[in-house]
Amino acid sequence: MNVSEIDKLVHKIREHHQILENSAIPFRTQSKLTSFDKSNCDDWCNSVYGDGLIKLRLFTENNFTIIETLSLVSVSRYILELSVWLNLFMQDSHYGLVYYGQLIKGNLQYWERLKNQIEREITFLKKTEEEEKQLFEKEMLALSTITDKKEMTAAASSLNVNVQDKIDSNAARYFSIYAEQAKHNGYSYQASLAERNQLTIITKNISEAQQIQQEFDSSISPQVKSLIPKKWNWFEMAKSVNMLDEYDFIYSFTSKLLHATPMSITTNQKNLEPQEIIIFLKYIDVKIRDIIELSISYLNKNT
Repeated sequence: MNVSEIDKLVHKIREHHQILENSAIPFRTQSKLTSFDKSNCDDWCNSVYGDGLIKLRLFTENNFTIIETLSLVSVSRYILELSVWLNLFMQDSHYGLVYYGQLIKGNLQYWERLKNQIEREITFLKKTEEEEKQLFEKEMLALSTITDKKEMTAAASSLNVNVQDKIDSNAARYFSIYAEQAKHNGYSYQASLAERNQLTIITKNISEAQQIQQEFDSSISPQVKSLIPKKWNWFEMAKSVNMLDEYDFIYSFTSKLLHATPMSITTNQKNLEPQEIIIFLKYIDVKIRDIIELSISYLNKNT
């Protein structure tokens, strides 16, 4: 019985595909795309509604061929958070600029974190180059103690390969974007490439992102500023649009499965039970319907 109900729910969710596609069209007209103004809160609300509907359409296409626990709870959580944003826009269109502010902040954080990672990489590559030199010198010293000429010749011929293999093996244990390239280019040269190319580009992008952040902060109205939280908190945002019960259920359930908490690790239940799958599928089905209706309400309100 459960399998039959699961199949029916999956079919219903996949059937939303075309409705979601059609619902996104009014938000993504050529005139709206052409006239988009990043300083206009209504343009951001309109854009997010259109993009959100397309994102849901992609979910119905790609995430419901095989029902897998982590995918199911991840989609449920994503839909909850998208729904919070769309309800915030209905409550006050100025949240469109709050959204833009979060987008700017997220972009800046991305480049700053990438810069930190590249700097760690450069330090690692230079350190590895030094370790390679020291190991080579150590092996050369050991080689000088060999008295047998045949044995020395054999050891000398494999010296470079042995040193490189040891260094590459140690480097493989460290999470590195450039470790594989460094095997061929050399660790020191790869460090200089990262420093000269990637780090220069990233630093430029950070500077541009900071400029955009400053322009945004200086241009927004006090009304928009009053809506921007010091730190984004989904609990508070859900509470402000009367979605706290929904938040409590989805977040408590998904956190247990998505994070390596004791409740997640020390349990025999690694996957959702059929009845739990049905609950999540029903939630997704209902929320997609709600978002489609919300998008229609938003259009009616703003035309």
